[in-house]
Amino acid sequence: MTVYLNTKAVLSQDISSHRLLKDAERSQLLQFELIGGGTGIHWPLLDEDLSLKGFLQDELRKVVKGKKAPIAA
Repeated sequence: MTVYLNTKAVLSQDISSHRLLKDAERSQLLQFELIGGGTGIHWPLLDEDLSLKGFLQDELRKVVKGKKAPIAA
């Protein structure tokens, strides 16, 4: 999954890192809606939500652990 921020930064995350999304069928994944004014994603059939805040926290963890270079815009 890839998120493009209006700052031109790009965040990527594997769907497999989210148990409900990893085990979902393609048809379930394709039925999503943006929530929170576009700062989150909701999958009604899976009752799963992901937020931009969560994406940013995951990116920060990767940078702190040295697994990834800092996000550049």
